[in-house]
Amino acid sequence: MAVGPGGREAPKTPASHIVHASSVRWLERGLLIRGRSGTGKSELVVRLLEAGARLVADDLVVLEAGPRGLRARPPVPGGLLEMRGAGIFNVAAGGPTPLHLVVELRRRAGDARLPEFARTTICGVELPQVTVDPFLASAVARLRLILHATRIA
Repeated sequence: MAVGPGGREAPKTPASHIVHASSVRWLERGLLIRGRSGTGKSELVVRLLEAGARLVADDLVVLEAGPRGLRARPPVPGGLLEMRGAGIFNVAAGGPTPLHLVVELRRRAGDARLPEFARTTICGVELPQVTVDPFLASAVARLRLILHATRIA
């Protein structure tokens, strides 16, 4: 326990670390988009921005665990998006946001007809996780359904 001024317990700071990922706030939900370099993170982010999302962070995301869950924020002032082969652009920033879903990117992600419910733990916080092929024409529509419909099987 850390002791602050006056002998009182110092306030606890949230556990945090930086990950290679992107994050957006979309449909009042925070998404953490993960995948190896070249798997389509920026491609999916651009499509989500077109669908009304706000960029939280691109390429590097600071994750902070706190009493209300996991939050994402940019490591530097937000709003910068790198598009491979096009450059770096200043876009509308969404600011720090609570995370609700982890999106793992993988080509041909939908091979399993009925995949099991997946969850992942980051900074001690458990979140639902889905795997999406960002190059599918239906990738954004699939994420919208995952965020707002109830999965029954």
